[in-house]
Amino acid sequence: MATLNQSNQFQSWNLTPEEYLQGGMLTLTQKQVIQNQIASVATQKINLSYTPADPLAFAQQEAHLRGQIDALNYLLTLSEEAERQLTGQRPLDL
Repeated sequence: MATLNQSNQFQSWNLTPEEYLQGGMLTLTQKQVIQNQIASVATQKINLSYTPADPLAFAQQEAHLRGQIDALNYLLTLSEEAERQLTGQRPLDL
């Protein structure tokens, strides 16, 4: 059973390997919502306008959007790997 980790300044939980895998699995609808979010953020990213007078603003906006895409992709990958491990399929080569 998950227990609160008291040794961390941020709230975190001590999980068994099974709990970690179960917690990482997403439903089909959750995956679809995340994929829609990725598509939306990717559209924002490709529509960014570069202003030569303010290259730093462009770089910051691009990095922010890239971070969102990376975080969302991480959740999908975590779920795929959890599903593979729980169903006994071959692990994903990352």
